[in-house]
Amino acid sequence: MSPREPTVVVTVAGKHARGVAAEARPVLAATSELGESPLWSETIGLRWLDVPGQRLHTLGPDGKYSCVALSALTTAVELGPGAELLAVTTSGFGWLDPATGHVEQFADVVAEPVTMNDGGIDPKGRCWAGSAVRDGSRRGALYRLDGTEVTTHLDKLSMSNGIDWSPDGRVLYHVDSTAGTVIAWAFDLGSGEVGQPRLLCQVPSETGLPDGLTVDANGDIWLAVWGSGEVWRLDPKTGQTTAIVDVPTECPTSCAFGGPDLSTLYITTARNEGEPGGGLLYAADVPAVGRHPHRFSGGA
Repeated sequence: MSPREPTVVVTVAGKHARGVAAEARPVLAATSELGESPLWSETIGLRWLDVPGQRLHTLGPDGKYSCVALSALTTAVELGPGAELLAVTTSGFGWLDPATGHVEQFADVVAEPVTMNDGGIDPKGRCWAGSAVRDGSRRGALYRLDGTEVTTHLDKLSMSNGIDWSPDGRVLYHVDSTAGTVIAWAFDLGSGEVGQPRLLCQVPSETGLPDGLTVDANGDIWLAVWGSGEVWRLDPKTGQTTAIVDVPTECPTSCAFGGPDLSTLYITTARNEGEPGGGLLYAADVPAVGRHPHRFSGGA
């Protein structure tokens, strides 16, 4: 199914629509070349990836840090039905054993030069993940995983990124980083079908690129903006930036709520040409409460 023309266009000015909500602080010294896919679990704590480094980081609720090498290049992780994580690999989907780092792929989706990228689990337990191209061809797509069956729901994408849903499950938020857009798609939770699009926000290219995002309990969208050193809080109706988290490095990549009361916003970052502070994990205390992530259940 091809994307349709958005029915409403809202442009976010970004820098001059700001109201600083918080200053992010580094959490620990461990770094990533490209930190991605922060994932909170009440019992495990926070997990996140170093994608090119093929490492899974874990920061326990007690502050204990550990790291495991991965057997396959993994671009996103999601909670599985048990101890294993659902992994989005560069070419498909697999199971990741967080104790050993072993990744066993069970679904092949794309082949080079197209690669899989970010992912998310909808409220029915289905996994959605998009692909990315870096040659301007817009050959990327958004895929849905039900059990072991993969279907295509959007195409003509360039770099699929942040994916999350409104609290009522009726809106799918999706980023195309190269296009600079955050799209709000009407979503049928029962069937898992994507409906009409609405362009929620266009990030000016001179400001940065939209990257990963998360939706809080009130429905506001928290968007990491690569190149700006900021995370923006977007109004889900207007797309306006209502608050900003300043990150003391240029390239935040994604964000997720965690902590005992889900009021800490964790932010992953990238090392970009030696940018100071790049690749660290950051945290900010923000005026919002997050939601627990959904587990992959295959749509059952």
